[in-house]
Amino acid sequence: MLALTGLLFILLVAAGVPIAFVFLILSGLWVLAEPAILDVVVAQRLVAGTQSFPLLAVPLFILAGELMNISGITSRVMQFTLLATRGITGGLAKTNVLLSTLLSGMSGSANGDAAMQAKILVPEMTKRGYPAAFSSALTASSALIAPLIPPGISLILFGFVTDTSIGALFAGAILPGMFLSVAMICLAHVLCKRNGWDPARPRGEGPSEPLGAAFLRALPAILMPLLIIIGIRGGVFTPSEAGGLAVAYTLVFLLIYREASWGDFLRALRSACISTSAIILVLAASAAFTWILTFNRVPQAVGEALLSATSDPNLMLLLIALILLIAGMLVEGTALILVLAPMLMPTVRELGVDPVHFGVVFVFMIHMGGITPPVGTVMFTTCTITGVPVTAFSRAIIPFIALFLAVVTVLIFVPQISTLLGGL
Repeated sequence: MLALTGLLFILLVAAGVPIAFVFLILSGLWVLAEPAILDVVVAQRLVAGTQSFPLLAVPLFILAGELMNISGITSRVMQFTLLATRGITGGLAKTNVLLSTLLSGMSGSANGDAAMQAKILVPEMTKRGYPAAFSSALTASSALIAPLIPPGISLILFGFVTDTSIGALFAGAILPGMFLSVAMICLAHVLCKRNGWDPARPRGEGPSEPLGAAFLRALPAILMPLLIIIGIRGGVFTPSEAGGLAVAYTLVFLLIYREASWGDFLRALRSACISTSAIILVLAASAAFTWILTFNRVPQAVGEALLSATSDPNLMLLLIALILLIAGMLVEGTALILVLAPMLMPTVRELGVDPVHFGVVFVFMIHMGGITPPVGTVMFTTCTITGVPVTAFSRAIIPFIALFLAVVTVLIFVPQISTLLGGL
């Protein structure tokens, strides 16, 4: 039955069935095929999978991100990044990465960040002489910073399903997110220099606003993740309360700037409801499916298989990273967190791996699969908006994939990057 489940899972995913319905279909088949699995228990697991106070942080942070995007803060952050990179080689490419870094605390989602910048920056990069495929690949790649910079939704879900401190995950992901950002800026510089894209221009060209003034205008967006992390780690409020604070914080600037209409506000609420509903549906369906896998001792079998392969913590993380990369090419990251994270956590704990360190590596790898063929969700989001063929995107993304593999290798072998702040 397990082999048939695996085959059906691959077929349903390949057929484009939404992952939540894949889990529901497979759970239903197990109920019909296995008398020991009671339908009432599966139904209870469906409901219980969403009954957790920390999960309130998910819709609240999603709403905060939607409201920030219409408040006018986004345009102010973009102006600051343009000023910070003016007059240097590959300035607009570096703006792309810097903007993802500064706005990641608002979106918390790789898909959301990629969609926003594909609409805003890729047309400007094309006008500046960048190839459309490179611009799209850079935009999709820089979006991977979003899940790592707090308050990433993936970090919240990982903490929830593995019983890891969400505040520690937020703090632990800061340095890896910054490290990834710096590495991407360096790669963008090398590629632009080598190909002659967007050469350095006189400082007098472009925006003329003082950098200090632009920084102050962008400060609200920069401060929000810091306030959230300090508040959670300092015990001032819980992650869920931090989500409520983020919404209130954003509403204040929405009223101050007065750049959003009531129509924009209602569309933001609608978008937040749709995103939340999709996540909660996946969460409920995966809770039932994960319970069925646990009932059949699948996590124990997977753990034993991995431990038989190696008992070295670093090699184990490399092996898991490879598995997550392949899985991320086929399945959306949220589903992988909900199913694989609780399955793999006991194995890495047994080897003495810090949960925060594992969480950072796990979240990074599942989203890395999103920019790779055949069904990377971030890749398709970006290509759909920019009109770049997937084949051209796949060629342009190769240098970024190589960079990400190097970054994750450093993160695995230097756990202090993740644990330094996470252990405070």
